[in-house]
Amino acid sequence: MYKAIVTLAIGKKYQERWQATCKKNWSQYAEKHGYDIICISEPLDESKRAETRSPAWQKCLVLGHEKVKRYHQVVWIDSDVLLNPYAPCIISQVSEPQKVGAVEMFSGPLSETFPSTSTKLESLADRSKSFWSWPFRTGKEFYRNVGLSDDFSEVVQTGVMVLSPKFHRDTLEYAYYKHEHQDGQSFEMECLSYELVKANLVNWLDHRFNRLWAECILRDYPFLLPPEPSKNKIIRHGQNYLHRISKLSKKTLTDCCISTALINNYFLHFAGTAQFMNSFKPCASSWQQLRGRLQA
Repeated sequence: MYKAIVTLAIGKKYQERWQATCKKNWSQYAEKHGYDIICISEPLDESKRAETRSPAWQKCLVLGHEKVKRYHQVVWIDSDVLLNPYAPCIISQVSEPQKVGAVEMFSGPLSETFPSTSTKLESLADRSKSFWSWPFRTGKEFYRNVGLSDDFSEVVQTGVMVLSPKFHRDTLEYAYYKHEHQDGQSFEMECLSYELVKANLVNWLDHRFNRLWAECILRDYPFLLPPEPSKNKIIRHGQNYLHRISKLSKKTLTDCCISTALINNYFLHFAGTAQFMNSFKPCASSWQQLRGRLQA
């Protein structure tokens, strides 16, 4: 029992979305690299405390699950992530099993302009609460927001992690039982990240292993956002572009953009933007296919 991909899909809505959108997609990647897939659909903690916070916290308990604890290494993946079947094996990117493989939230390609990007995010979120709001400029601010020490600035994006039941179960369960959920908190991410970074357990991975779709939209596809009432030049340019290629339906264009983002990355994470994922059907697996689809 060497390696597995593990996720939680608790509740009919999430189970149906994972079955319809992720299962086949993940199976292609798993078959290529020799992973088993485990989708847990029942709560791992049914206590009163667990009922008061998101099931997302229970990823901290998966390493003790009967189906999971036998594996040498596992890849935790949130159930709102699509995988590029041609991506490299993520476990091979981790230097040693004692380390947790993860992407750092604040040091991606937009890191040099993250403050201005965050400001843009807030402005866009004012127009569409259903989009994505990320008000933090730094990792230190992210931790301070929930009362944690800001001794370090690195933040684990916990939607994708390479873990070992043998080496990391205690740390994850400690984060689960030690910390309480607070208003304004990003589920378990602040507390789990804090414990992993404090313990110096993280092997930082290429950002393509956990690319946020929201980041792709803001950087590459602003014309997919809801209409901008103000005179924002970037959005207006995007809307003009959308008008020029109006022979394509908005859904076709969105699917092409998601396919492009998936081709350009390894794992595409729809954190806070699942409305784009719910109806997505892969329309291409290469640039050649995309070009043919757009020119048809």
